[in-house]
Amino acid sequence: MFIDLAKSNRKVLPRCDVAVIGAGAAGITLALELEKSGLSVVILEGGYRDFTVLSQDRYKGEVTAGPGFTYPDLDVWRLRYFGGTTNHWIGWCRRLEENVFGPRSNDLGEGWPFTRADLEDDYQDALEICTLGRDVFDANELLDGLGVKNLLPSNDILATPVWRFPKELRFGGHYRYRLQESLVPIYFGANCQGFLFEEIDGMATARKLHIKNDLDVDFEITADCFVLAGGGIENTRQLLVAADDVKGLRQSDTLGRGFLEHPHGAVGAVLCGDHAPEDLMGFTDYPLDIDKTQFKIGLGLNEQFAAERGIINTSFTMEPLESIPEESLHGEALRKLWESSRPSALKSKSSQVIGLYARTEQRWNAESRISLSSAKDDLGSKRARLDWRVSDQDVADIKTSLELVAKELMKAGFGPVTFGDPAEFVTMEGGGHHLGGARMHESPDLGVVDANLKCHAVDNLYAVGGSAFPTAGFSNPTLTIVALAVRLARTLKERL
Repeated sequence: MFIDLAKSNRKVLPRCDVAVIGAGAAGITLALELEKSGLSVVILEGGYRDFTVLSQDRYKGEVTAGPGFTYPDLDVWRLRYFGGTTNHWIGWCRRLEENVFGPRSNDLGEGWPFTRADLEDDYQDALEICTLGRDVFDANELLDGLGVKNLLPSNDILATPVWRFPKELRFGGHYRYRLQESLVPIYFGANCQGFLFEEIDGMATARKLHIKNDLDVDFEITADCFVLAGGGIENTRQLLVAADDVKGLRQSDTLGRGFLEHPHGAVGAVLCGDHAPEDLMGFTDYPLDIDKTQFKIGLGLNEQFAAERGIINTSFTMEPLESIPEESLHGEALRKLWESSRPSALKSKSSQVIGLYARTEQRWNAESRISLSSAKDDLGSKRARLDWRVSDQDVADIKTSLELVAKELMKAGFGPVTFGDPAEFVTMEGGGHHLGGARMHESPDLGVVDANLKCHAVDNLYAVGGSAFPTAGFSNPTLTIVALAVRLARTLKERL
């Protein structure tokens, strides 16, 4: 059921077993998974059913980035209303690469506290929740189903990662009527202002949550368990605020650190060579699978090949060069090719030029971090500050990966390949994927939350979403975030 907190005269909300903060992909998944559990569940959403300027303003914050990298303002990618950032989600979905869950060399990290196989049942549920159709992520099988020959089959060096796209993009729209009729209360205009903690047997416990509505009226709610599900940056911001009262949240010195993104950008272009562009179905376009859902095939390095060489995971998608925005092109050589592909300058071979667009991993970096700004929003909450940093080794790995993929393209009869100018190649953007900041780790000395997403320092406080990712791979994170929410729902059912 939907309840507007601005119209409520109850200053103390009914006690519940689980209070979930945020109604985006993770929060809605928890509502769906817990509504028939017998537990009393409440969802607290700072925004409303639809976009409002006032609510969105509370996502503003400070942003800086390392040399050569750019990042948009914090209220650009994030949306603060029912459905969260899925309200402008394009829908790219795939499982995280398997190798990011385990230890890798060359500062690539020790991985996650469980394997990808441990998450597989939850991935299966997430595929259904995200309306992704059949569970087929193999390029050969997808193209065979359409009667198309794969001109770029995977091998010991080349990988062909697949993304699938949902039938329904907007969580808020797709699940709106089901949740509106649900017994799970969803409070709108519930702006969370911090927890009241007490210590029991040496462990901090969150007893109450302080809330303000848009009229600056105070409310509170008591719950057995609280779940932060507000997105990677907001989860971390809330924990940074809580750390003023619970010193143990800073025990590992990783809270706020290790912000991870997927550097994006057009980094090369390839001529079709012996092939025609229309022969690259699935690579250069977004065809329909036999179940009527779209898919996209990319290029990258074989996971084992990359891991053996200590290289980050990288992917490159093939896009018509003329469809790539000019500001995403890096280097004069690419810009000249782009100009030649403009309709006003169309030449006989311009349609043969295909852009190579990178979506890559980055290493965990303590200097890449989320912190609290001195600036406050209209309700008095400290705003978030983001400083995104990408290491020189990550940039070198992207160049190496592109060169290796280019060789495989030329072996398959494509080419030549044009690279972005070396001096400008580093210029890339963030992908709007807010990961890290409250790292998952088995040890409280090295992470903020444990394998069950419970804060090490607080007995009944959980944080689900991208903030918990200890490594990010290159895969878009929404499917994994939903799988983690499914996993957490099971944990809460077992606990309570």
